[in-house]
Amino acid sequence: MTLNHTLVVLFDILVLVAVILLLCTLLPAVFSKNVHRSVGWYNLMITWLVYSLSYGLLVGRQVESIEPPLGLCLFQTLLIYAVPALVSVSMVCYNIEFYLIISGLRYSNPRQPSFSRAFWLVATPWLVFLMIVLEVLLLVFPGKQLRLVSLAANNFYCHLKNLVPVQVTASVCVCAAVILIPLEVWTGFMMYRNWDVFKNLSQTDRRLFLTVYLRLILCTLVAVIGFIFSMMVFIFPGASETSLAYPAVPIFIAFAFGTQRDLLQVWLFWRLPQSYGSIIFNHGTVATASISTSGGT
Repeated sequence: MTLNHTLVVLFDILVLVAVILLLCTLLPAVFSKNVHRSVGWYNLMITWLVYSLSYGLLVGRQVESIEPPLGLCLFQTLLIYAVPALVSVSMVCYNIEFYLIISGLRYSNPRQPSFSRAFWLVATPWLVFLMIVLEVLLLVFPGKQLRLVSLAANNFYCHLKNLVPVQVTASVCVCAAVILIPLEVWTGFMMYRNWDVFKNLSQTDRRLFLTVYLRLILCTLVAVIGFIFSMMVFIFPGASETSLAYPAVPIFIAFAFGTQRDLLQVWLFWRLPQSYGSIIFNHGTVATASISTSGGT
């Protein structure tokens, strides 16, 4: 077994693990009546699931000497350039949602974003996704570059032998990071500045906000590191190992969000569920009920 074949197998295993873990995170929230999440949370998990699935379309067809079917290869090419921007913008939108809830604590009035805000926070990542898909389609067909759609040199996935989609996607990801990192810093500052308000919350609520905030910071850090490693393949074309960052990042995302207490309780079905309260947003008052924003600790 050659080194490249070993890396392809490892890449596929990481993709499979990422998909399974994300499904294990998402499905309990969908089907369990004891798990409550915001629309932004569901959107974030779905975008990462789409991201992971897009890298698994060629499993079993990553043979160096044989090109995969052109239609399948083109479909994956469209996704490969669109999904990094999709998850990047989705993370920004979820952090905005969290910030809006935190900012409401100053007035003892934490609430989810209004319907119009929630709609745009969910829709914006998919609009960016569709625009990048359209951009690649315009390059391939009117640009008559269908012949440039091929299996990448590392045999992991299909791509377009044109740097324009890479530059556009990288620009979107960098812009998202430029927004995301200061936003998380400012959110942390808001939490610190309003610590007197946090002290008046229940212990469960305080722990909830702090742990969700820490999870978001760690996810951002891992995503940025993964992006840097993935970009190294364009600087060092022979370093196929750096592309393993693509499926590795969603594994961490799944662990970060899938290990929240209420989700774990669903899988530990033989144990009696332990009820716990948190903030729910009800007509501007703070009440105790199941969390509807970001989940348990």
